[in-house]
Amino acid sequence: MAICAIVIAVLGFAPSGLDPTARRGPLTPLVATHAATSIAWLALFFVQTALAARRQIDLHRRLGAVTMLLAPVMIISGYMVAIAMARRGFDLSGDLGIDADPLLGLVNPLGDLATFGILVAGGYWYRQRRDVHKRLMLLAIVGGLMLAPLAHLIGHSPLPRETAPIILIPIALFLFASAAYDRVSLGRIHPVSLWGATVILIWDLLRNVAIGPSAAWHQFAQWLIS
Repeated sequence: MAICAIVIAVLGFAPSGLDPTARRGPLTPLVATHAATSIAWLALFFVQTALAARRQIDLHRRLGAVTMLLAPVMIISGYMVAIAMARRGFDLSGDLGIDADPLLGLVNPLGDLATFGILVAGGYWYRQRRDVHKRLMLLAIVGGLMLAPLAHLIGHSPLPRETAPIILIPIALFLFASAAYDRVSLGRIHPVSLWGATVILIWDLLRNVAIGPSAAWHQFAQWLIS
């Protein structure tokens, strides 16, 4: 899954960098910082999964303590990038098409950051319980970091904007991949794999269907960017 996450991130963000003709602005230092920390997190996640698979648990834990220092940087830089996008009124890459309602466009990046932060904190809290820890950290990647590159990937594709809800299909597949793996490898589904994925999917739906379009959210988002 670590390799898959890296591939999705590359496929999502690389096109607008390699082909800048559709971009609406150059890469800013803030966006570059957030991108660098996100890449570093995914790379470290790959290394951590490899260490755990090889039973090098002591090194895994030592590296994990260092890795946790990266999470606040990702969250803070991600928040600043999202706020800057909403203030600007458009996405620099040209992939997302938030121009009609930039405040609505703010609900997903901020929601993703909340998902990521909560799950990473939970994963660190349960670091002594391997079965819970690894599933929470995986869900942090899938539920907190994958929606953005998938949105960019779909936005950069020739698909019309109206097909954007199709993103729910790969998101659901990624979220429940852990549950499927549990069922095949263990003969049962771990509660974290099932209920964690379910809650994240419901959260994704709620913020897009109910929270984002609401007047209350628009007032709150306007306050955030003012």
